[in-house]
Amino acid sequence: MENDKKECRAYFLERSVYKKLFAKIQEKYAGIGHFGGTFLLDDLTKEEKEQLGGFLQKDFSGQKNVRVTAKQMEKALQSSRFCNFTWEEILELYTGRALLVKKEEKQKEEQKRESWFQNIQLQLKNLDFRNWISEVLQNRKESYLFLLQQYKENKKELEDLLQKTDRAAETLAASEKRELLAVFAAKVTGNPHYFDEGETAEKCLSSYLKWKLKKERSNGLSNAEYKNRIYFEAGILKDELSNDVLTYGLHAWKENGEPHPGIEGFFRCKEPLKLTLKTLGGLGKITGEQKIYMVENPAVFSRLVEKYPDRTILCGNGQPKFSVFVLLDKLTENSTIYYAGDFDPEGLQIAQNLKKRYPEHFIFWKYKAEYYQKYKSEVQLDEKRIRKLDKIDLPELQEIKEAMQREKYAAYQEAMVEEARPS
Repeated sequence: MENDKKECRAYFLERSVYKKLFAKIQEKYAGIGHFGGTFLLDDLTKEEKEQLGGFLQKDFSGQKNVRVTAKQMEKALQSSRFCNFTWEEILELYTGRALLVKKEEKQKEEQKRESWFQNIQLQLKNLDFRNWISEVLQNRKESYLFLLQQYKENKKELEDLLQKTDRAAETLAASEKRELLAVFAAKVTGNPHYFDEGETAEKCLSSYLKWKLKKERSNGLSNAEYKNRIYFEAGILKDELSNDVLTYGLHAWKENGEPHPGIEGFFRCKEPLKLTLKTLGGLGKITGEQKIYMVENPAVFSRLVEKYPDRTILCGNGQPKFSVFVLLDKLTENSTIYYAGDFDPEGLQIAQNLKKRYPEHFIFWKYKAEYYQKYKSEVQLDEKRIRKLDKIDLPELQEIKEAMQREKYAAYQEAMVEEARPS
């Protein structure tokens, strides 16, 4: 019997036409679960047509495309010296593996993938990171498709990615101070750009940190600032210097309880100070007056500092950066923020986001339709900007929103600066 198998396998391997025919049969078999149907072969050489015709006892020489049915093949097989075999057995002899239907192939591939990830997880040190991988794969959560795509494209690269991200997770768990992203990446991987924005490794690390910290994106944070917050809380500074907030009249203490000499110096000298994310990250406590005044624009901030040097004043400088939220998170523990901004669609959106983030410690300052009418500019709002007002739903902003929808003009804070008198 073994000799018969060897002879059968050798016969079909020696004839190139069967590589093409058997590929078609396997594809059909995977779909319908049995040997059957019609198989279309194109671009056969003259020799291959003769090979197939000799076995099936049919002349294919005049045909451009050759059609072969399962019935033809069954009939030819019964009259051949290989009649003791079925076509399924011949296919398995030819390929050296069992025939599978698509469902079986899928199950087999899933088992193979599951085994691969289990083996990788055994090599990882950080328990949280291993649990993240398990939860993503089992519950098909965020990053499931990401991991599957990396697995399909290059398993070796994925293994390296997971090992380095595991090392990053271990390093963060043991660290007691925040580090710049580039410094952290160089220490963990040897490459300062390994976790740069847009890199595959950055997607992996960000997804893990979001899962570990369980921080939902809050009102007012853009996607970029949300990611900055995740990294910041994990102990990584993505942007330590350009991410800043303009302040005046603050006291601050380091994490060890000592007063911050630089911030206290600016307070005594009555000078404005830009607080960077790096400085904010090293502070344990920040305070100001019970009433803190915050404006959208630097020019208005400068004017208020000049006129009211005994007040605590902040500037969001347009759309708030992450540093603004870090500062406000600390200040709203003991103070109330009085906020004034531009009367345009974007300004109202900023005001609304801040109010929703700090509902109990945030008060709109000078938000009255009379000020809009009095200081209305010549800047006309187009329909695209007007439509942004549809998202303004806080009751306190409806009066100005409706006036703006009727008039279709903006009113800017710089023109209203004389109305900004802290109480």
